[in-house]
Amino acid sequence: MQIPIAKPFIGEEEKQAVLAVLDSGQLSQGPKVAEFERAFADFHGAKHGVATSNGTTALMAAMMAHNIGPGDEVIIPSFSFFATASCVLSVGAHPVFADIDADTFCLSPEAAEAAITPRTKAIMPVHLYGQPADIPRFDAICQKHGLILMEDAAQAHGATIGSRKAGTWGTASFSFYPTKNMTATEGGMVLTNDDEIARRLRMIRHQGMNQQYNHEVVGYNFRMTDLVAAIGIVQLGRLPGWTRQRQENARYFNERLESVKTPYLKPDYTHVYHQYTF
Repeated sequence: MQIPIAKPFIGEEEKQAVLAVLDSGQLSQGPKVAEFERAFADFHGAKHGVATSNGTTALMAAMMAHNIGPGDEVIIPSFSFFATASCVLSVGAHPVFADIDADTFCLSPEAAEAAITPRTKAIMPVHLYGQPADIPRFDAICQKHGLILMEDAAQAHGATIGSRKAGTWGTASFSFYPTKNMTATEGGMVLTNDDEIARRLRMIRHQGMNQQYNHEVVGYNFRMTDLVAAIGIVQLGRLPGWTRQRQENARYFNERLESVKTPYLKPDYTHVYHQYTF
């Protein structure tokens, strides 16, 4: 028997939620999407949640909402998934790679600050494998240099720094791909506390419309379906229990593995172990 690296859990509650949406006739960008946006934002302590079709479009929409484009540089870690860089390229900006911290595998604040140039517009740390990056330091660096703080939180659902959840400092993007700590089969979410950024995000993901057929900006079809949102709502309810189980599994390994360097855990940080990587 093979043990898969990741296996999504879809239970009876998720199936019934999908059937209820199908019976309702409201299938795309409807009440379930709005409910999921509110629930996910409330869970993380953010003011706004804006759902998208997947984690990559969440990253792209976040870039567009901040008017990041040609001529701009965005500092990102040299060790991450492809979408961290491709979303920067997709809006016409230039990704600038900076080194990672050897303990956390996340972007090094020192390396990021050293990479700042007059063309730098944003810094985007990645909360890699469920370990939060040093966001308080990145927040200070961005404020010092007048830069935008983006968070690639695709792997960090519910991770915390102190009493505050990752994804609530800058504009943060999450993914609900099947391998993530919670899934919606696909889908993404952008969290922000900025009213104007949230307004722009909602237009960008819906063909640039704020009102029907009134196109204020160039937008795209980044919409989430209510089928996806219905699954996401159920999975969000399961997330705290799954996180505790992942952390218990990690403790078990940490106590027994002796020949490798086990995942580093920063004091006052909560690791959600999207992957247990050593």
